[in-house]
Amino acid sequence: MQIKPNKKFTTLTALLMLLMLVAGAVGYITVPMHFNMHDEPYQIMCGWDYRSSVVAPLSAWITSTVGPLWHFDCLPFHILGWTLHNIAVLIAMLPVWWLSRNINTTLAAGTVSIFLLAMCRNVEWIYNWDSYAAPMLIAVAAAGISYCLRRAWWKIAIAGAFCAVLTMLRMPSIVAVALPLAAILSAEDRAKQKIKAIACLLAIFAITAAGILIMLYGSVGSYVGMIKAHTITAHSSDTLSYVTGVAMHIIFIYAFAAAGVVLIVDKLGIAKKKTPAAAALTAAVAICFYIALRTGIDAINTVMVAPWFFLSPLYVVAETYLIWKAKGKMRTVALIALMATLASCVGSNVPIYKMAVFQTMPIIVYLMAVYCTSRAERANLCAIFIPILALSFENETYVLRSEWKSPVQPAHHHLRGVPHMRGMWVNWWDYDRMQRIADRFMPFVNAPAYNTAVMRNGGYGYFFEYIFDSRTPFYSHFWDDTPLLLEKDYTDRFTRWIESSKRPVAVLIVRNPNAPAEPQEEIIGEYMERYRTVYSDRDFTIVIREP
Repeated sequence: MQIKPNKKFTTLTALLMLLMLVAGAVGYITVPMHFNMHDEPYQIMCGWDYRSSVVAPLSAWITSTVGPLWHFDCLPFHILGWTLHNIAVLIAMLPVWWLSRNINTTLAAGTVSIFLLAMCRNVEWIYNWDSYAAPMLIAVAAAGISYCLRRAWWKIAIAGAFCAVLTMLRMPSIVAVALPLAAILSAEDRAKQKIKAIACLLAIFAITAAGILIMLYGSVGSYVGMIKAHTITAHSSDTLSYVTGVAMHIIFIYAFAAAGVVLIVDKLGIAKKKTPAAAALTAAVAICFYIALRTGIDAINTVMVAPWFFLSPLYVVAETYLIWKAKGKMRTVALIALMATLASCVGSNVPIYKMAVFQTMPIIVYLMAVYCTSRAERANLCAIFIPILALSFENETYVLRSEWKSPVQPAHHHLRGVPHMRGMWVNWWDYDRMQRIADRFMPFVNAPAYNTAVMRNGGYGYFFEYIFDSRTPFYSHFWDDTPLLLEKDYTDRFTRWIESSKRPVAVLIVRNPNAPAEPQEEIIGEYMERYRTVYSDRDFTIVIREP
């Protein structure tokens, strides 16, 4: 479909802008309904001392800078994360404008994207380092697309600087350097010019990255030292086998999705069918995909129970289809959009954990409008969102029904006297115990003379460290629910940190009722003998180490 340039502000323009605001508002309304007790407090906790988060130093620094404005409360960070994802969608609208010069087409692409993002909140439903990285990743993609459309050396410099900032926000995102590299290889005809452009890109990247590390750590060497000292002990050979197993499942699902698209588009000649028949056929296949996931998830996935982890291949296959349809520079634009989608998923144990990367959606919507030459083809690609929306609705309903998932709780479930509890909750059956702990430990947290530390016992994830403001998130944390009181490496590190403190240290040790009692009592007894005991019962112990 040919899209004519149109820079005029019309009634349709105003309507599209209004719809975009409504779509964004829907997402803000549902923000308090999503919460992750493990990851989200940990991400915020790392921001209390940004030097402890070596995989996301700049993200942690931003958290440490803006966090005091709202006392490190969880809900404002939640809102910030959602806002950043919306900003990423707005940035992705820039290439649509450069390609179309049509204001209504640009706004329509953004409106559709934000609406889908708001409806599929289990894609970007918590605040984490991805939240900071999302806008910058799309900015890198936009810089690459801009260079591909019209070459200029300053665009290479901007792309290199953006890649460096993105890497500092989230280290695995260094793979995004491939986006401007793809643009350079596509746009430059002569090998000599390609080499010069790539050298410039990498030089700007290295200089900017080094400058950020020097600003945060004093020197690059200090940062390297922090990397060596930072250990996550659960990352072992077992973790590697877990990642390998999930990768095999992902390959299987990708093959299934790709084969389905080939069958529909090529063998059944969907582009030649009428739109209703095409939409019905694709919808039937998408619904079958959804049913297969819901009924067979235990058979294909023994490590995770969330079926939406395996829906993103549908989106990636749609992007691949558009690369096949596009021509010339537009094919490179489609390729960069696909690479941005894949780059956003690198770094997790489940690298394809997103159902779809809606930050790239405006570009994909535009390419669908241009290169799907029949309404049947467009209906075909749109129908892949049926299982995505179905599982999102199912998840939304589940969240609203589940007390442990939703922080929207009656007032009596909020702890008194705890500053980091806005938008958070305590289960009714554990409220009394948590309040007793808070009443006895918060005076030390609030006292400037004391350092505080929480010896984690598993179960609640990082809940105790977060609500009691423990500024020591660099311990050797497990990512599962293993009681760390049973790990000598963890307790030894803990003891060394306490002994090295120049100020008094108040230590909260919480017993785990589901763990063997003897090892727990041994370490707790050792601490009670070594330090002054302030309080101790069957649930928790507080000791003070005097300098």
